[in-house]
Amino acid sequence: MSKFLKVPVSPLMGSNLINYIKIIISNKIDINYILHVIITLLIVILISPFQLFDKIIFLLKKKKNFDDPIFIIGHWRSGTTLLHNILCKNNKFGFFNTYNSLFINNIYSSILFKTLMKYTMPKERPSDKIKLDVELPQEDEFAVSNYTNISHYNFFFFPNDYKKFYSEAIRFEKNNEKLWLNKYSDILNRIFHYTGKSKIIVKNPSNTARIKSLLKKYPNAKFIHIYRNPIFVYLSTFKFFSELFPSVNLQNIDNETLKKLIIYNYKEIYRDYYNYKSLIPKGNLIELKFEDFRKNPSIYLKDIYKIIGIELKKEDLNELSIYLNNQKKHKMNTYTIDKKTLKKLYKELEFSFKKMNYSIPSNLNIIN
Repeated sequence: MSKFLKVPVSPLMGSNLINYIKIIISNKIDINYILHVIITLLIVILISPFQLFDKIIFLLKKKKNFDDPIFIIGHWRSGTTLLHNILCKNNKFGFFNTYNSLFINNIYSSILFKTLMKYTMPKERPSDKIKLDVELPQEDEFAVSNYTNISHYNFFFFPNDYKKFYSEAIRFEKNNEKLWLNKYSDILNRIFHYTGKSKIIVKNPSNTARIKSLLKKYPNAKFIHIYRNPIFVYLSTFKFFSELFPSVNLQNIDNETLKKLIIYNYKEIYRDYYNYKSLIPKGNLIELKFEDFRKNPSIYLKDIYKIIGIELKKEDLNELSIYLNNQKKHKMNTYTIDKKTLKKLYKELEFSFKKMNYSIPSNLNIIN
């Protein structure tokens, strides 16, 4: 039984009908997921009239000027969720909540569909017991999948084609960068208008590799890169994806393919990040080690607020103190790995070990 969704339905249930059909007919679906496809299609058809309502509201809204976004970047399981949740405690910032991340086309009809989400999602992430709720901050790439068929997260639905989606939606090798940027701008504008905030915080691991493209649309965007020991990132990502995939994929996938997928994404994301991070204007990037940030977030928050251009007031830190103290109590997962696998992993990820100045972690349980 899936640990993330209680019914056989895909996160593509928040898509518009044309986009959903494009994605489904363009990819191979295994026969045992046909029920998922049919139920998801019925939901998409059901919500389609309400999407027109949303379009009308956004068209009628007075256009406003907003600051370029604040992008939280870093590979999955590197501390992006912790950082995102901390920053979004400040009501000066707008953000995608979990509802927005799936039902980006139905923002103003949320009263109807939040109930559906509350029924289908668990109260916490099975992999690390992080609280889940429709109102809590969430990354935006599932919103991208539901708004355009050019999305890196399509690899969650069709995992055997992970290289194709990286090529199409990260490197834009089909010359579709301009189209994607326009669609992405539409999505961010929806959150700008809906939240009414001039600054929005966007967390998206895939954006770690999109620096060059994002700067074309948002030349003054701020980037907060949080990173973690590559071995723990790999092991934690494998655990997380192993539990997430049964809820979202529409293709069968074995463990070996999943391992290859994780290593490929990690290596390519950081190859692209380090190739293009120099394009970010001076003063618009801050990089944090997860291990240091988790020990004492308040020290690093001052630097983060500085590049964002907002003063971190004493009362802001006081409001965060309870949340930060609770996070310190959060028990981290422990991992065991055999020497042969560890040696192979180190060789695969050696580039990042050197760039990030990491070694094999001492608190890793290594067996023969």
